[in-house]
Amino acid sequence: MLCAGNAWGGFTADPTYQDTIGPYINVGRASLFTVLSYGDLSQYDNTVTGPSLIRGNVGIGGNGNFSMSDGDLYGDLYIHTGGTATFSGPANHHGYHTFTNADTPINNALQDAWSLSAKAASEFATTNYTVTQGSFNGATENGNKNVTLFSTGRVVLNLQDFVMTGGTFTLQGTAATTYIINVSRNFSLNNASISLSGIMSSQVLFNIKGTGSQVSLNQGTSMGGILLAAQRKVVLSGGKISGRLIANQVAITSGGQVISQ
Repeated sequence: MLCAGNAWGGFTADPTYQDTIGPYINVGRASLFTVLSYGDLSQYDNTVTGPSLIRGNVGIGGNGNFSMSDGDLYGDLYIHTGGTATFSGPANHHGYHTFTNADTPINNALQDAWSLSAKAASEFATTNYTVTQGSFNGATENGNKNVTLFSTGRVVLNLQDFVMTGGTFTLQGTAATTYIINVSRNFSLNNASISLSGIMSSQVLFNIKGTGSQVSLNQGTSMGGILLAAQRKVVLSGGKISGRLIANQVAITSGGQVISQ
């Protein structure tokens, strides 16, 4: 059963939606996009300053605007009715298309992303993993340390906080491994990284639940996987994501990167 409060911003979670297909996170129609923004809750401005990089398609929903004043976009840009797209300064779109009034593909993608978030949030935590390095209590991740988890199956973690100020958190597995990591309160990386070993970014979901503080990946940070924060602002101030970024509002600055894999 999906969790309570599964309707938001005009989207209602599909109770039949599955959050995985085999070992892969089921992003559904959001697979069209590397960066996707809901553009709602008065968080309209999605900005890229530089020199930053997006490699893949970008979708801006709701009344969201997109502005890029420096950096490189290698992909198509889709803007919902009511939004605007602005390129200025040394920003480069590299010959790809900008589609305005692209309501259908954006809304379809946002619908599936919302269903994915709700389904993932409803999952019960599992303990079918081994801590092969460092320490991990299964409820929170805080501080500066190196941690490695290993599993050969489907792992669900329901955490309050995922806050790293250094070190590396490694998710290790096989072709049959999936990690779904729900975070209910704070998520931030500072001079830290989330590393994948033996698995791909499409096998890992970080689902940041509900409203709350902004999600931050600061200079010197990197992560692999799908970062989904449907009701929050995500700031990549030099941070790098290898996978996908789906959020309510996106700001990419100071060499931040999102690269689809």
